Amino acid sequence: MIGIPKDNTNLVRLGITDHLCWNDDILEHLYLLQEKINSYIRFIESKEVYEAFPESKGINNFLIEIFFLHEIPSECIEFLEKVKDILVTINTSLRYEVDNE
Repeated sequence: MIGIPKDNTNLVRLGITDHLCWNDDILEHLYLLQEKINSYIRFIESKEVYEAFPESKGINNFLIEIFFLHEIPSECIEFLEKVKDILVTINTSLRYEVDNE
């Protein structure tokens, strides 16, 4: 998912949905999540985002949002905190939420 929030037109939002359960191999799950994030990093750094979503031209701030279906383990939280530090270098922030239903 990709879009520009109505309340902040200086930001491009990129969404990831994660429906996988964490009961299985945590490292494999983290790897898959890392690959999704890396895809967005390449999308931003290559400026392909502007070709794929022309409305975003001229916007240099990005937000990657991850929507988890299942509660996330501490390993995932630690991973996401490290990712946040890296994303800052490309004007990108990270936010995540867990569906608690």
